[in-house]
Amino acid sequence: ATSISKTTDLKQQRSHFKHLSSHLIKVVQLFGVNEKVYVEFCPMADSNNGAYWLSKEEKVINPYFGEAMLTCGEVKQVIE
Repeated sequence: ATSISKTTDLKQQRSHFKHLSSHLIKVVQLFGVNEKVYVEFCPMADSNNGAYWLSKEEKVINPYFGEAMLTCGEVKQVIE
């Protein structure tokens, strides 16, 4: 999170967000959470390598492409 806040370059922020999301997903899978969260995935993020993120909503709102591809992605897992 600190790395994200230390740059204004959106590409770098998204790269840091990908790594942060990966770690947070592992933590939530291991320890759980007090509410339903969705692990979502976009196959086109990170130069078509794909990237995951957590969401409190089932509806996909892609953080990697902004308005260009706001709904690109799918729910891969529901954690309750």
